[in-house]
Amino acid sequence: MLTEVRNNIRYLFDAIKVSIKSAMAYKVSFLIQTIFMFFNNASFLVFWLVVFSHTGNQGDVTFNNVLYIWAFSSMSYGIAYFFFAGIQKINEYIISGAMDSYLLQPKNVLLNVATSKSSFSACGDILYGLVISFMASGGDISKVLFVIFLSLFGSIFFFSSEVFFRSLAVWLGDTNMIANRYVEMLLITFSTYPENIFRIGIKVILYTVVPVAYLSYIPSRLVENFNIWLFLLVVIVAIIYLTISIFSFYKALRSYESGNSMAMKD
Repeated sequence: MLTEVRNNIRYLFDAIKVSIKSAMAYKVSFLIQTIFMFFNNASFLVFWLVVFSHTGNQGDVTFNNVLYIWAFSSMSYGIAYFFFAGIQKINEYIISGAMDSYLLQPKNVLLNVATSKSSFSACGDILYGLVISFMASGGDISKVLFVIFLSLFGSIFFFSSEVFFRSLAVWLGDTNMIANRYVEMLLITFSTYPENIFRIGIKVILYTVVPVAYLSYIPSRLVENFNIWLFLLVVIVAIIYLTISIFSFYKALRSYESGNSMAMKD
């Protein structure tokens, strides 16, 4: 068991290095996509600047608070999709029967699929998160490093959501639209707006069905006022969501029907 865990960790770090090398091999494409995504995100920052210049701070809703939740949302997304963009292909592989080539390899299937793709544009999200966390913290490097650390847990929610909904393709057919809507319209949208603008009914959803609170709201509080219990809550909920998604993926594999595809993975 311990040997398998060590092998998976070693494979994970090797795959991460490959993603970085891939980005460096296509420097022009990598830079263009990174810069485009950075400025795309920055356009929303301009919107919030205009809002706060006219209204000022509203209770607990401050411009600094908005910077932090954007930092967590962007960086968590960037980490998940720069290193594990293959999760977006799970339903496609299941439907086409292309999962065969991954099942035949002596590697952890989920890790193998997840690290098979890398999104260069997601690096722009990581860079944007770094820049605005630096702005929000007033240049406090220790806080920026803490944002990066907490974003690792935030990336688990993006990863888990993709894996869970795309694994349902075994029973529901193409779940691409469901996964995209959940991630784009719920996780991303709600995680970039201050928590206090929502009513209690919406907040309940954001603390349960859609784990936005653990992705950006609670982490933003932790950076400004650390609380060990809130930190442990984020860690525990992230582990629960990850466990559910992994269970769903391997449950789906047991119901997966081979497409007799011997094609090499792309």
